[in-house]
Amino acid sequence: MSGFPALSADLTKSFVLLWTQYAGKPPTDARTEIRGNVVTCVLADGVGDFNRSMIASQAHDTVGGVGVGVGGVGELTAAAYKRDAVAAVVRATHQRVASFVSSHDRDTDVATEVFTLEPSFGRGAPRAERRSANGSFPPPRA
Repeated sequence: MSGFPALSADLTKSFVLLWTQYAGKPPTDARTEIRGNVVTCVLADGVGDFNRSMIASQAHDTVGGVGVGVGGVGELTAAAYKRDAVAAVVRATHQRVASFVSSHDRDTDVATEVFTLEPSFGRGAPRAERRSANGSFPPPRA
């Protein structure tokens, strides 16, 4: 479960819209979890549509003009998807993405998108191991 339900919902909505743009139709189910600096989005029943869209876009590029995807929306490539997915996370979290791993399982028809966010300086609580048993922080070292 995510500790940021509104942010998780916003990210899920963004991923569904992005997936729909690239796959041609939305996944049947999607959810996003945020744990620490890791954002994970799972999209079900859409990998086949996404892959077909990528193949069709590549065929279109080799035949009729590079840089224009299906319906003239722009390039529909894996690199463009990565760029747009990272931009969606940055826009919602206001943090830079340190890494992005995208796994699309054809057998289960599930896509899992995992983003690791860079630590944000001056934000958030100090690390838990620095707290004492009563929840207070130790005095600074001299």
